[in-house]
Amino acid sequence: MAESYGNLLCEARKHHNPPMSAKELANKLEVKPPFITDLEKGRRLPSLDTQKKIKKLLACEKYPDYLFDDLAANNNHDIRIVAEDLSHAIRKKAALRKLIRIIVKKKLTSKAIETLAANIGETNYDIE
Repeated sequence: MAESYGNLLCEARKHHNPPMSAKELANKLEVKPPFITDLEKGRRLPSLDTQKKIKKLLACEKYPDYLFDDLAANNNHDIRIVAEDLSHAIRKKAALRKLIRIIVKKKLTSKAIETLAANIGETNYDIE
């Protein structure tokens, strides 16, 4: 699985049916091809609007839309950037913010978080 946003973008466009060249993706997004190259090489990240368009074009079972958001947020130096789905949920639910703060305060390991998720019935989501 892709380790960076650029890798994900490259893998997802090649996995697309039919496979999509960087130039084809650029045309569909109405951007210049060097922009796609910059994204794939990790030199820049898309705007939120462009990110939504990319997800709409390339998200699939192998590359779900949340993965694009997670890797874009992970690669962004602005600590205020959070994956879109999580951002909406966190803003709307105080209890979720409290749970996240407890997890951070307790310094739970990935394994402990996976166990917690399994205890509430979630077993098919990779937690890193």
